[in-house]
Amino acid sequence: MQKILDDVFLLTVPIPYDFGNVNCYLIKGKRGYTVVDTGDYTEEAIAVWQKVISEGLVVEKVVVTHAHTDHIGLAGWFQQQFNVPVWMAAKSYAELNKIRAQFINEKYFNPHALFLVRHGGPLFRKQDNRFHQYKSYQFDPDMVFDENEEIPLGDYSYNTIWTPGHSPDHFSFFNEKNQVLFVGDHILNSINPIVICNGEGDNPLKDYLQALEKLMQCQAKYVLPGHGEPIPDLMARIELMMSHYQKRWNQTYDAINEQGSTAFEVSQQVYGRNLSQERAGSAFYQTITNLTYLESLGQVKIAEKEGKIYFYQNS
Repeated sequence: MQKILDDVFLLTVPIPYDFGNVNCYLIKGKRGYTVVDTGDYTEEAIAVWQKVISEGLVVEKVVVTHAHTDHIGLAGWFQQQFNVPVWMAAKSYAELNKIRAQFINEKYFNPHALFLVRHGGPLFRKQDNRFHQYKSYQFDPDMVFDENEEIPLGDYSYNTIWTPGHSPDHFSFFNEKNQVLFVGDHILNSINPIVICNGEGDNPLKDYLQALEKLMQCQAKYVLPGHGEPIPDLMARIELMMSHYQKRWNQTYDAINEQGSTAFEVSQQVYGRNLSQERAGSAFYQTITNLTYLESLGQVKIAEKEGKIYFYQNS
């Protein structure tokens, strides 16, 4: 474990995709440690936690930032193996139940497959278990919280800040006294997190940017993300992220041809064609999100043709 503060420690837990690991935080208190996010339900992740616990560490409770499997995957394992209570946002519990309903015979079926086809993409596998392991979702929280509540992490109280975008249920946690801000996947130090549009009428990037404004109000010295290194300067990082977004929006707009383009065509123009399946999928999702946001600003317009959605420059 890496010491961040006298009462805050970082445990890096391996995951078999994306960044290769997830940041799990342990906050020391009089009754034991509060764990913020757990890693996915894998043998490698369980081995890491078993080693830590075998050394005498007592876990008081688990708190999760959002219902993605790399952050909640072992919450049920802690609950069932060690009788550790799990805390999550009411929005995350709703998301958890929604995801559970998408399993058939313990196999996950992607509800967005046809949505992606409408945006010009190939028919991605409807059955996809890599990012949705059945075991990760088989628990119910012991405690739920809502926005702008005070919850204990260790011996200090943290304000719950709803920060949707990367996930509709995402929460960050801020302690003003110690200037500690847990941002989960809302802000990362090296790249902009993916913001996924889940269906027509969704505008998650608008939500994401509004949530960034909330975090800009936090006078945080220690900004602790769900992946990668801590963020040394919150405002500077947000400014850099916004600069990157503006660049991507310009590239996205310029990639739309006169006859109209699908999001998949724009994605290939902006991000390239020679990407791994994982990166190509992320780029496609992000392009839909960016185009949807530009449409809400009136910069592009949309029309449906032969069952597919096309975007046009609104010049």
